[in-house]
Amino acid sequence: MPATGGPRPDIHTRQDTSTNHAHRLHLYGALDRVCVPLAAADVQAVFKLAELDCVTVHAVIDWLDAARTLEPCPLAHPR
Repeated sequence: MPATGGPRPDIHTRQDTSTNHAHRLHLYGALDRVCVPLAAADVQAVFKLAELDCVTVHAVIDWLDAARTLEPCPLAHPR
C-alpha cells in the first residue's frame, strides 16, 4: 500500500460508489425524459460522466432537461 499522509485510499470507496450510482440514476432519468435510447457506448459514457463531480453531472442533467423544451434546430444548409 502506498504511503500517504491522509486516511487509507479505500476509506471512501463505498461513498464514492454510492455517489457514482446516484449520478448514473439521475443521468439515466434525464436521458429517459428526452427519450434517448441508449446504445452500449452511451451506457459507457454515462458511467464515465457519473464519475465526475456533482456540479458537472448536474450541469449535464440541466442541459438535457433544457433540451426537452427547445425547438429542434433547423438543419444546416450544405455548403
